[in-house]
Amino acid sequence: MAEEQTSPSSWHRTLGFGAAICLGSILVLVPAWLPRGNSGAVEDGAVELLQLALLSTSAAFLLAASSHAGRFKPIYRAMSLCAMAAAVAEFEDVLHTLIPSPLSAWLFLPFLVVALIYLLRHKRETLRFTALASRHPASGFIAAGLIITYVFSRFFGSRTFWEATLEAEFDPDLPDICRSYLELLACYFIAVGTIGFCLPVSRRAPVPS
Repeated sequence: MAEEQTSPSSWHRTLGFGAAICLGSILVLVPAWLPRGNSGAVEDGAVELLQLALLSTSAAFLLAASSHAGRFKPIYRAMSLCAMAAAVAEFEDVLHTLIPSPLSAWLFLPFLVVALIYLLRHKRETLRFTALASRHPASGFIAAGLIITYVFSRFFGSRTFWEATLEAEFDPDLPDICRSYLELLACYFIAVGTIGFCLPVSRRAPVPS
């Protein structure tokens, strides 16, 4: 077993995965090289679409993997619903245009409620999955994505921070640009972590409901 873990092919595969992930984290920021113009509509739209695509991909992977997950099927479905909720929340501006109502800002909530019901109805599997997931490398990517979203994007997307840092050279668009790109990078890390959770179970035969 030790020889297999340290074999050249294993090292090459590990380095290849690492290089692919690093390259993806660079390529996902491609909208930064798009022509911004005066309004920046092209770049901003591309960033939002990429965020939506990454979150939707995560939800699709989790939903597809749930049929192979055995006893953890409800957990994968709950995680898929959480990814859907994040995608809906990310598309809030468009939804508000389509549904001009204050309730449009809360359309993500039903997904979270159903996900919570799944988790509460299968407490034993939830605790077991949490214990196993805490030792899985994919958890690190998802945790990094959440930290970027709720810590770094809030800090570096703060108008106060950039006003104090740049003073007279402050650009009013800078906080929103930093926040949107950090959130895009976070969505990429979440997608990578999701795929990391889904690939092992997808190699198993589907388990009948």
